Amino acid sequence: MNGKRFRTGIAAAALGLAACVLAAPVAHAEKLSEKTIKKECEAAGGVYSRSGTVSTCTYKDIKGNKWMDWFSGGHYVDTIPW
Repeated sequence: MNGKRFRTGIAAAALGLAACVLAAPVAHAEKLSEKTIKKECEAAGGVYSRSGTVSTCTYKDIKGNKWMDWFSGGHYVDTIPW
């Protein structure tokens, strides 16, 4: 009985992991226009910059820490401390 329960748990965990892995790329699929990136950056009090297809937004959070959001071709890439 314990073996069957264990296998069922492993199967459920594997299905859950597969669902997360398959859904992850969808979260970053939305392409933003440069106009939107610039508008949202300025609304956050940040400084927008663009070079070719790469755009950045440098801003401070509520604690005063400086961050930079990176976008490539309108897709969010990463946020790094600046």
